[in-house]
Amino acid sequence: MNRIKKGGRWLLFCLCVILPGYNCLGKDIKILSSEYIPDKEFPHLLPYIIDGWNMKFGMGEPKAYTDIVPMGATIRLFLRNASDQAVSVDGVSLNGIDLSKHIATIHREHSGLRAASYLLNDEKTTPQEIKDKLEELGAPIWFQTRPDPAPPEGFAELVIRLRYIPKKRILQIAFNENGVKSAEISVDRDKPSRLGFSSINFTKDINRSFLYVSSSDTSEFEIEKLFIDGAEVKIAPEVQRKSRHGFLPLEIPLPHSWEHGSYHYIAAVSRGGDTASAIIRARDDFFCLGIWGYRNYGNTDEERARDSAKTFRDHLFNTHMGMGHGFFRDPEGLAMLKEMGLRLMIRDPAKQDIGNPDIYARFLLDEPDAHEHAIDDLPAHRRLGGYAQGLVERQKKWTKVDPRTLTLLNVNLTYKPENWITYGPLPDILAADPYYQSRLNDAYSKRPGMLAQVCHPYYVYAIAEVVRWASQPKPPHIILNSVSERHKDKVFRYGTPEEKRIEFYYSLAAGAKGISYWWFTPYGECFGCGSEEPEAKAMMKEMARLNAEARSILPLLSCASPGTQPGEKLDAFARCLPPWLMARTLFAGTDAALLILVNRDHGSDRVGTLFEPIPRAIITFEKPTWMKDIKTFRFQSGAIEEIPFTMEDGKAKMEIKDVSLTEIIILTEKVPRIEEIRQRWSEVQPRLQNILSK
Repeated sequence: MNRIKKGGRWLLFCLCVILPGYNCLGKDIKILSSEYIPDKEFPHLLPYIIDGWNMKFGMGEPKAYTDIVPMGATIRLFLRNASDQAVSVDGVSLNGIDLSKHIATIHREHSGLRAASYLLNDEKTTPQEIKDKLEELGAPIWFQTRPDPAPPEGFAELVIRLRYIPKKRILQIAFNENGVKSAEISVDRDKPSRLGFSSINFTKDINRSFLYVSSSDTSEFEIEKLFIDGAEVKIAPEVQRKSRHGFLPLEIPLPHSWEHGSYHYIAAVSRGGDTASAIIRARDDFFCLGIWGYRNYGNTDEERARDSAKTFRDHLFNTHMGMGHGFFRDPEGLAMLKEMGLRLMIRDPAKQDIGNPDIYARFLLDEPDAHEHAIDDLPAHRRLGGYAQGLVERQKKWTKVDPRTLTLLNVNLTYKPENWITYGPLPDILAADPYYQSRLNDAYSKRPGMLAQVCHPYYVYAIAEVVRWASQPKPPHIILNSVSERHKDKVFRYGTPEEKRIEFYYSLAAGAKGISYWWFTPYGECFGCGSEEPEAKAMMKEMARLNAEARSILPLLSCASPGTQPGEKLDAFARCLPPWLMARTLFAGTDAALLILVNRDHGSDRVGTLFEPIPRAIITFEKPTWMKDIKTFRFQSGAIEEIPFTMEDGKAKMEIKDVSLTEIIILTEKVPRIEEIRQRWSEVQPRLQNILSK
């Protein structure tokens, strides 16, 4: 983290005046601002997420969203270490109750983690009176300060996750340094935060940032001041300070390149006094195109590892997601992956991989919510989040040992959708695994009443949207299914190429910053796509096509963010005819946008996929004030063609013909950017053709 060297105390005084909620009680830790964020409702998406929706809630008896999904809240506090020494926050209290004493990792163990819940504590550890008070305060599940310790003259963020909306209106959060209260602040439950960063991204050299500010109620705002690491920075012309549909991109050059994994504080203050704040870890523009698993083709570990890595490379993946040969953790294995142009996801730090730029992320845990179901000393509805505090401790330990590498946590399908919301703020990268083919298989084998909800892969988009909201402004990662389920005499097919295409584009539309497939391993009940069967090979070829398309536009995808609030039925900036053609707008900085189009006239069943192409589509895009003159281009399987449009009342209207399943429309002022995309496609096209010809 960058220190504020010259004039640092004066800047600190300015922050006291400008940023709301600042409290200067303590000597070292100062509170800059606070956010109270109640859970967002997703009524439009819920039928696609909840199992057995028709049987439970669709029988003519409408229920309020909050009668179906328990609603909680997240508290965020942004802190400043005003001293010239690193400071560890060794005590966080909520209305006078020390959370570290009552959310302690002393219970049921799983994968090296111990569960934590004050409901599991004995009377001596947590008296009933304290339990009752914590229930009134929203039933806190976990809390975390990052970075911890806070560096000298640096910044940190405290997050407290509440299971329920607190009954107490005023929440008092205090900090202790060496057992002495140093700072405190009051958070009002009835004054939720309005502004926030929906996404924060960077260039390859981490010398330019792309900030996306949004209002939770889509009301308009104008950004007046912007601070990065405590210093005010200039914002581009006045026209680029005003939001549209409650959304605003800001493209800011950094004074110098940041170190990968370093922590930074960013705050944007509106003319009305609302503040969007974030502590973000710097990362490059890498967009993960990954695959999990292995296969045993070869006589030695090295031969088998090389076969898997070569297959991944040839199919244009850029990341081995792990769950493969242990050989890859050895220096020889890491060198092999580097040779293949693949990054690797691994778990706990080892000497040979600490600080290695070819490590994508460290895998905190797979599916904590699924394992929490086994904490049977807790009531079923209180088990979610049982391993969260243990994961906080693991993440802190790993980040201390390897400050460069980000962490990834995959959250499964237990207690949905609360699971993603509960865990969203905890890791650097939140992943989810909406396995569409498993969902379709369940409809045929267990729950035929939900077939109407799963005959189209909208399930993937629904979950990806919740994950986007839960993790913002951090990068979400979506894992797609690539197996054939085989249980005794029951076999369910692989995904069709058409399904994979729609799932991939739905993930892009929801703002994913990484997409991977589980898994490659062609053994066991979950028979992976490394099989020699024709259906597996067809699916792998489609994955290669999708990777080639994504690689061509990665500079835009990696910095882009959806311009519409998660969970909305319609895009705020784009409309399509016919209405079954879905459009979602991703803004890539202030001068470019991607329209992700998906043809929803598509159906899947146990046999395969049917869809009807669209002979003619009309697309309307509302050009926001931060975009100047634009040109529109159709990007289709590598081919790029400029398409004409007409402008009327600030809206660009264009027509495209012969829409198959997915399309991308690129809108940009910079025509050289289109030439760069053509060049990138020309580099991957021979490799793709080599795969398609086999």
